[in-house]
Amino acid sequence: MPATVKSLNLFRRGAEGEPFTCDNPSVTSAAKQVLTAAGAQSIDIGIAMLENGCAFTAAYTAGNGKSGDSAELGVYRNNWYMLRTYCDHFSGAGPDEWQSLGKQAHNDVIVATKCQRQLWDTLGADKFCVLQRGGLGNPAAGPEYCNYVFKYNNFCEADGGVHLSDGMAIFYHIA
Repeated sequence: MPATVKSLNLFRRGAEGEPFTCDNPSVTSAAKQVLTAAGAQSIDIGIAMLENGCAFTAAYTAGNGKSGDSAELGVYRNNWYMLRTYCDHFSGAGPDEWQSLGKQAHNDVIVATKCQRQLWDTLGADKFCVLQRGGLGNPAAGPEYCNYVFKYNNFCEADGGVHLSDGMAIFYHIA
């Protein structure tokens, strides 16, 4: 059975760059712990927070209004191109299989996290950020996204890593 976390619609924002307690900190804390148990590292928790606020879940419809290689899937909102090209789990899949195969990454935290780890480790930070934020068509979006990924990562690792399992979050606006 896939690991799941209660879906929340918590995009409450504190002042930019200032940590805040999520509206339901025990659920946020539990979600972080589920991701960690699935193999997520601090950089992955940071990406999930950057993409989803306090929710830490794929609380949006698979694809997020996009289709084919642009479809966003899972708690890390990886696009289907990245998943099918760089994650062994989806190796050989075509652009149109995002609705059938891609839902595995969308609905299963373990699959999503294994792929996220593989994407980050295979691509490295710079290429990951370009493909995650701008895709093949907008490589200029990568450096700013990467800057924020590392800000979120730093937040997660602050104070001895306490934010890897607490009910706190942080917000930065990305244009």
